Parts: sequence; C-alpha cells; structure tokens
Amino acid sequence: MVMPVDPNATTLTGTTSSHPVIIPMEDEPHVITKVIGISIMCIGGMQMFGSLFSFGTIGLNNWLESSMGPEVGDALLPSWFYAASGLIALIAGGVYLYSGYQVQTYQKKGIWITLGVVLASNFATLLINLSVEYPQGDTEVYPGSGIDVQLLSQGTAALGSICGMLFCGIIMILPLFFANHGLR
Repeated sequence: MVMPVDPNATTLTGTTSSHPVIIPMEDEPHVITKVIGISIMCIGGMQMFGSLFSFGTIGLNNWLESSMGPEVGDALLPSWFYAASGLIALIAGGVYLYSGYQVQTYQKKGIWITLGVVLASNFATLLINLSVEYPQGDTEVYPGSGIDVQLLSQGTAALGSICGMLFCGIIMILPLFFANHGLR
C-alpha cells in the first residue's frame, strides 16, 4: 500500500514487504562419480566370478593328482592357497559391490569402504603369496644365478600388489578432485 507523500512529514509511513528469498541453484553432480561407482560394482562382480576359478583349481589339482599319480602333487601349489585366494576374492567382491553402489548413489562412505577393501584384500593376498611354499627342486631361473622361481614370483606379487593399490586408490578418489562431485 502506498501512502501519499506529505512534504511536511518527518516520518515515513507504509508497510514493508518480505525480503526475497534466494534459493541457490544446485548443479547436477558430476557424472564421473556415477561412472566410477558402476565400475567398482563391475570389479566386484568380476572378482566374485574369478573366485570360482580359484575354487575350481582345487578340483583340477585333485583330478590331476588322482589320474597322473601322487608325484604330480609335489609339483602343484597346495589347495589351501587356492581356497584362501578364492575366499578373499569372494569377500572383497561382495564388499566392492556394496561400496560401488554407495559411490554410484553419491555416498562418500563408499569411497572409504572401497579404499579399505583395496588395502585389506591386497595385503591379505600378499601375505598368502609370501607364505606359500613352492614345490622344491631345481627352480632356478638361470642355473647358477641364485634367483629361483619362488623368489621371482613372490617379488613380482609384492610389486604388483603395491602398484595395484596405488592405481586403484587414485582411481577411487578421483571423484573427490571434481568441484561438484555430489558426494554426501
């Protein structure tokens, strides 16, 4: 309501209107977060599928030993190695599925769960690879070199585990580098 202006009046009269409310526009979250979440879920599914091959190797080794004789068993890795590797892959795959879903739905805790399972599964796999005793015999890579197959295998497993953890860790935290990652 507007009041007529009186030139002799020293006070202002009228009513106030409400202040405008500013609502910030929220941009769509960055699509890389959703893509990485789906990728984590795919990795989890592939790990769970791959664990079946570890469990299947136990049966294959038993079949080889029964059909070719007990001397073949001396050249094979122990069954507990394949069982432990398969179990780690099965558990880690399930956790990857869960954490990938969390990331895909823009939950920041999914990234931390993923980083934790990358670290834990690689550490457990590394411990298993370092604790297995390889079949004995002439296992030197080059005769007289002093480098045997077990040392080479365990060294490359350790190096591969460290490189895998670094690569996966960088990929998993990638959404945090974007300005509008959308993670809650």
